[in-house]
Amino acid sequence: MRARNPLTDWLRDSMWARRAQLIRRGGYAFTVLAAASVEVVRVVYYGLGPVVLAGVALTVVGAAIVWKWPWIGLLTVASSCLVVASTGWIPIVEWSLAVIVLFVFVVRGKPPVLATVIVAVTVWAAVALATGEVFSPDALAAVVSTLAGGATAIAVRLRRQYWASLEQRATDAIATRELEATQRVAEERLRIARDFHDIVGHQIAVLSMQLGAAEVAADADPAATREALSAARTSVKAVLVETQMILHVLRTGADGEGEELRPPPGMARLGELLDSFRQAGLLVTATVDEMPASIDPGVDLTVYRIVQEALTNASRHGDGEAAVTILTRAGRILIDVTNGVRTDAAPRAPGRGYGLQGMRERVGSANGTLHVGVDDDDRTFRISAVLAADGGAIR
Repeated sequence: MRARNPLTDWLRDSMWARRAQLIRRGGYAFTVLAAASVEVVRVVYYGLGPVVLAGVALTVVGAAIVWKWPWIGLLTVASSCLVVASTGWIPIVEWSLAVIVLFVFVVRGKPPVLATVIVAVTVWAAVALATGEVFSPDALAAVVSTLAGGATAIAVRLRRQYWASLEQRATDAIATRELEATQRVAEERLRIARDFHDIVGHQIAVLSMQLGAAEVAADADPAATREALSAARTSVKAVLVETQMILHVLRTGADGEGEELRPPPGMARLGELLDSFRQAGLLVTATVDEMPASIDPGVDLTVYRIVQEALTNASRHGDGEAAVTILTRAGRILIDVTNGVRTDAAPRAPGRGYGLQGMRERVGSANGTLHVGVDDDDRTFRISAVLAADGGAIR
């Protein structure tokens, strides 16, 4: 769908634009009728007869129909010069009107060179016929005026085309800007959807484990129950905070405007993430190298999200234990998260794999590689990724 330019649309559709067209058409009609009237008066005054009057009539008719039938109108006006010249009367008014009609013809987009040549040859022949001299000053003046009219018409036409191209460029620029804005909105919505799943999904999974632990320890260990319920309450608060942040982003728009409520998580908060799963009952062991100071912020966030989603998956579908290994080697970050595969018949929590899909998209956007699957022993589920610390492509 073509984008609309409010300024050009207003100029095109406004009353002033319509008035300008009426003024142009009215000026053209007035010029033709005034010139024809002058010629009729001269014909009557000098008693030139009906042939010249017929030529004047042809000129007026041709000038009138050139708007609808350009070629017929142009040739009619040109031939009227020959009709008038056949009586020995020099068709000054007729060739002048022929030049005006030529101007209209060319400006309206018709072939300029051919039309100019036709009119120039015709008026030259008409003047030569009337004067009996092939190279008379009048004949030369007729040809020069025709060439000047044609050249002026070409210049005006090119100028209009230039302005039309500028308008089209402006319209295309607006359309491109609107398309880019739409793409940015779509990308931002996708990012929000990923964050919603990563953050809230993780907190809800932890909350489910904490409530399950409280249920199991309700009678046997009241202190453990209270601790689990306290942790669950903290998780609920975290869900509410994260949800409010996402809603705030949606309210302020996808263009990034608005106050930044909280910096995105990264490896600096990895300890908090691991502790939250441990408090929920997941036995997590971690081996983590120190991250390079020059790590790309997007890569930093991606590493955090990979670990978060992997541990969320382990807490839902694993056997209660998970191992996290994050190493830095030659400018690369190697991530490996494993958990045991449950052998009981307990049903898996409902889901469609949005988290793993989002993880693939995140790793892809960071130019990394990702492997997700069960090891050959069918006992270990593994999520491993390789990212360049600077966000470049993996070679």
